This record gives sequence, structure tokens and C-alpha cells, in this order.
Amino acid sequence: MVLAAAVAVGALGACDPGGADPPSTTAGGRAGAGSGTATVPPGLLECGKPTDTDKGLMLSELDLSTATWPMPSGFAETFLYHEENPVEEVVSTWSAEPVPAVDVLNIVNVIVYTGLDWGDLADDCGRVPVSAVEERLAGYNSQIGAEPVSEATMTTVAGQPAIEQHIHLDAYDYHGYWLFSQDQLLHAYCQWTNDETLIEAGCAELIPSIQVG
Repeated sequence: MVLAAAVAVGALGACDPGGADPPSTTAGGRAGAGSGTATVPPGLLECGKPTDTDKGLMLSELDLSTATWPMPSGFAETFLYHEENPVEEVVSTWSAEPVPAVDVLNIVNVIVYTGLDWGDLADDCGRVPVSAVEERLAGYNSQIGAEPVSEATMTTVAGQPAIEQHIHLDAYDYHGYWLFSQDQLLHAYCQWTNDETLIEAGCAELIPSIQVG
């Protein structure tokens, strides 16, 4: 699969040099001490913006387990589902179904995983190579017997760079969003068997409403 930049939304990361001048510091030995003008170490200037996908995928520095979101219109929380094929260690799961319910497996979901290990793939800016993300997603799809039906593209979730893709399984299809941090994954997705329009409408309301931290 190929990751392509689809949206360029300004989510500020720790290494983002753009915008306003960095604040000056007064601690002894630090840049700007006594001068009122701060300097940025050269390495930081090379990080670019979080949405510069040619440099890799920026891993969120937020605690993804703090994510919150309102209930999509016309949906209600359901406790009839669990993650049958967890791809990492599950922290929390949440599901909601249309009211009235249209059929089983027509739901929207948010799952938070932990225990991810990027090894030495993450650089000093907190980015991992696109190829590493492709490989991880391919591994997830293989693990659950899923088949991608669209290219993975860059988007944002909670103001952070994330990945979006449509997936097919034998029992249902889903529209997934993956937000990665150093050791966590927030996977928000909307799955359906026979009412894509209704579930995608819930997805269109859910995804932009997710907030973290």
C-alpha cells in the first residue's frame, strides 16, 4: 500500500519549527540566556511539520487512553461487542449502534491499544518511516484476515497525523482510522454489513469529534 498526503492540517508537534519565534530562556548555559533571543538547535530545524509525510509519520506524544468523543447523532452505546482479533494489548473498547439497530455488525467503534514497540525506528523528531507504518498495517490486516480495498492515506484524528483506509473482511467492511503514539494505538472505525450510508454518516460525525488530552 502507498501512504499519500491527503490533508495538510497544522497540528503542532514538539519539533515543529514553523510559526512564531521560540520563547527565550534565561537558565544558565541555555540558548538565549542573557540575550533575550532564543536559538533552536540545528537538528530541530530539520524536523519539518508533522504533516510532512516524506519525512515519515509523526507519532503522537499524547496519552491516547484519555481520548473522549460525544455520541454520534442517532446512535446509542452498545455492550454486545468485543474485539475478537486484537492486534495489540487492548486498553479500552467502545461501540455504538444506530437507533433503532439495523442489523448486527453495523456499528462504530473506538479501541485503544498499548504495548507498541517501534524499536529504533523513531527518529529524534518522533517520526517513523512510512515503510515501517505500511509494514505494521499489513501485519495487522494479515493477522485478522483483512483485505485493503483502498490505499492508505494521511488524515488527522484529534489534530494529530493519522492514517485512513477502507478494509474488507468476510463478515463485514469497515472504514478505519489509525492514530499512533510511541507505544499506543487509537483505532476508530465504522463497520457495516448492509447499511454503509448510515454507518458512514455516524463515522463522519464521530471522527472529527475525537479529542485527546
